[in-house]
Amino acid sequence: MVKHNNVIPNNHFRKHWQRNVRVWLNQSQRKHRRLIARRAKAASLSPRPIEALRPAVRCQTIRYNHRARLGRGFTLAEVKAAGLGVQFARSVGISVDHRRKNRNQESLELNKNRLLAYVNKLVLFPRNEKAQSPRPSQDNQKVASASTVNALPALVKRVRSVSKLELERLRKTGAYRSLRQEWNNQRNEGKRLKKEREAAEKN
Repeated sequence: MVKHNNVIPNNHFRKHWQRNVRVWLNQSQRKHRRLIARRAKAASLSPRPIEALRPAVRCQTIRYNHRARLGRGFTLAEVKAAGLGVQFARSVGISVDHRRKNRNQESLELNKNRLLAYVNKLVLFPRNEKAQSPRPSQDNQKVASASTVNALPALVKRVRSVSKLELERLRKTGAYRSLRQEWNNQRNEGKRLKKEREAAEKN
């Protein structure tokens, strides 16, 4: 029993905890359902890709800017450099972002080449079969139907092959020790120059 002027215990341990439990037992079935839906969408849009073509950009901040990812859309300068118009680019599945800017020539060239690679593989069919525009040949239709759906160019990965000798040399040299030595050299550069100058004046 309670002693002195304390609260009378009223613990309620028999809560309906089963109502608050959420399970994820249909995870594999949902995964399969999404796969079937993607394939159905690809078949209905074929030979058009499911997603729009997006530019290769770098992640933000110094921590993640080594990673390449897909951006929102190509800049107006990139579209112009590839010799395209904004309306035409959007009509053939190229996303355009008028707010994004190019900060360097390297990214501009990368995305320009990405656009050109996409446009060179593009096969355009007329919307109206009775239109006066020339019909695509049977060969083009076969190529377009045989091409894999959503075959957008992948992101450019900066991977460099390393020879065996260079790999052994990299293993022997300590990266941490080299970084600390370089940091130390930069930190003490002024003191060393001053010391050399004073020694030269004395001589």
